[in-house]
Amino acid sequence: MKSKLRLGLSVGALIMTLGLGAQTVATPVQAATHATTVQAGKQIKLQGAENVRDLGGYRTKTGKTVKRHVLLRAAALNKLTKADAQKLKKVYHVRTDVDLRSKAEAAKAPDVKISGVTYKFDPVVKDVSQQFSMTSKDGVKIMENGYKAMVTSVQGKKAYKQLFKILLKNPKGQAVLWHCTAGKDRTGIGTALVLSALGVSRKTVMSDYLLSNKYLAASNKAAIKQLKDKGADAATIKLMTDMMVVKKSYLNAAFSAINKKYGSVDKYLQKGLGLTKADRTKLQKLYLK
Repeated sequence: MKSKLRLGLSVGALIMTLGLGAQTVATPVQAATHATTVQAGKQIKLQGAENVRDLGGYRTKTGKTVKRHVLLRAAALNKLTKADAQKLKKVYHVRTDVDLRSKAEAAKAPDVKISGVTYKFDPVVKDVSQQFSMTSKDGVKIMENGYKAMVTSVQGKKAYKQLFKILLKNPKGQAVLWHCTAGKDRTGIGTALVLSALGVSRKTVMSDYLLSNKYLAASNKAAIKQLKDKGADAATIKLMTDMMVVKKSYLNAAFSAINKKYGSVDKYLQKGLGLTKADRTKLQKLYLK
């Protein structure tokens, strides 16, 4: 597989740089092309980070709405500018930064420290290159298997359980932000679980998940160009493209693994992550209106 890539990069490096998050941040010009109207799932425009979103505005199955400026998802935060940091803190009230990346990723590209914001290291996988190992030439299969592992592994369940604990302890009116490298896979699953716990429909959960393709389009395009410039063949381009995007089948693979082992997402939240009925009631009081 490495010989086919002909890029002088290790598999692990490719995955960390491309498969789970192209680190190219959208320029201000690129960012300006996104919609400016306030809507659920809208990207927060920052100069040093992409795929940053406020979950506020999503409606639940009972007609309630997720509060704005309390639940945020994002990609890597290692290139935040001072203005970016102030925007997250002052405008969006971020007080807790939950880093879902591996130890190696966090060490290579540590989050920018924001005064007054508590940093929580909460790795979903111990080693990204092992979790999404290229044992197959089928990028879709690699991703689907990786998603299944993230929700069923001891490490994955521990991380998502910790995310909920942080959300439950979060003071009212303050925001929690969680992120990984591209903000699409580990963050995508975490967001799907949080929205599900709040009573948001599967259709809306999937819609939010798929928005990563829109907000990562520019950096993914740049990464693919880089691969082509270095002589990657068509098979490699397809494999890496499948690993850089999100697809319905990826998140559905996680849901299928959950259903197979626990029966439903609700039972997974309860038995797999230890979320009680009282916890869910508290979450809904904190984050819904």
